[in-house]
Amino acid sequence: MAQLLYRNLWEPRELRTLLLGILMISLGFLLELIFLFFLDEMKSSFLGVLYWELTLLGGTITPLLILFHLIVWSIIYFASLMVYTVIREYSGGRTGISEIAAIIIILTITTGLIFDEWFALFFIITSSLITLYIYLVVGE
Repeated sequence: MAQLLYRNLWEPRELRTLLLGILMISLGFLLELIFLFFLDEMKSSFLGVLYWELTLLGGTITPLLILFHLIVWSIIYFASLMVYTVIREYSGGRTGISEIAAIIIILTITTGLIFDEWFALFFIITSSLITLYIYLVVGE
């Protein structure tokens, strides 16, 4: 039984990539939902250090929380791009720059609705840097 599961679900690299990508996307969204709906519990737990406030130009910001959310959304972007690319290549096509831009735009709109426009701008910059890094590493 274990050998059958290994051969059918884990041995093909594309299936492993899909499973890992879907799990990373799900984990990222679940983590964001926890931070969205259980704010008081998060502040009183060991993750309360993320809510450290910094006074800047008459306002307060939480730089650790912003950085944490930016990392989580960057992982969600990378996993979404990975899953889409595997599905696209499996069906015989290649992922173009328009599809990558569409993924960035959809996730930017989502982050803009959840957070604010500054976070969406930071996300655009980070996702563009990730895309540039992938382009330079792949070299095609």
